[in-house]
Amino acid sequence: MSRKRNTVDDLNNAQHLRLADFIRQALDLNESAASLAGEIVPFKRDFNAGISTIELDSSVGVAPFLIYHYLLEQTNEAGKTGAELFQVDLKTLERAALIDSPGPRIMAHAVAGDEAFILATTPATHRALTGEDPSAGGMMSPNLTADPESAAAIRSEAAAKLVEALADANQLAAAWLAAVRAGEIEAGAHTGDGDFIEFNQAETALALYVLDDRSIKDLLNVLNLMIESAKRLSESKSGNGAT
Repeated sequence: MSRKRNTVDDLNNAQHLRLADFIRQALDLNESAASLAGEIVPFKRDFNAGISTIELDSSVGVAPFLIYHYLLEQTNEAGKTGAELFQVDLKTLERAALIDSPGPRIMAHAVAGDEAFILATTPATHRALTGEDPSAGGMMSPNLTADPESAAAIRSEAAAKLVEALADANQLAAAWLAAVRAGEIEAGAHTGDGDFIEFNQAETALALYVLDDRSIKDLLNVLNLMIESAKRLSESKSGNGAT
């Protein structure tokens, strides 16, 4: 039992060292692979592919990175080789950057023997590290209109659609939470406040999307404005009723 655990730990340590060496070379860091390896946290591990994360201090603050790792010649349960998964993920990430869609942004990728690696980060971190104008690209806000009638129509239509979208999003969130809790019950575990879960690939993309400072900024502004306005309206009505 102890020997088996040691073997697994040795394999994980060796893998972390290879991931760390890739990061060190990709970002031209002065730190040793050994020092970086201790900071790597696994997100997802499959038979022939995995995703890990690491946070590094940079000129723009703490920067989160994802490290995709592939065993090119190994085949998973779905019959896909690591090489196929690598090519699919690489093309997907490159396409996302091209059209500026949500999701991770590639910083570097490499093939070494029978392994391949992709280093990615959030769109916001990518823009900061590459010196890109934060206001460049992405979805453009609708042009401002000075026509009160047009503005009123836009507000009504957008508000109605937001109600539907938020209701749908809340249902999806409830379904996701239920699935997480069901998995915890089956595994005999519990995710309490401050704990974390292991992400699958879609959840990793969602997490990075939420972390991007442009992704839901306008939505949060709308929600804050709605809540604050509703509170003030309620207080105003209460005050008028009291007098």
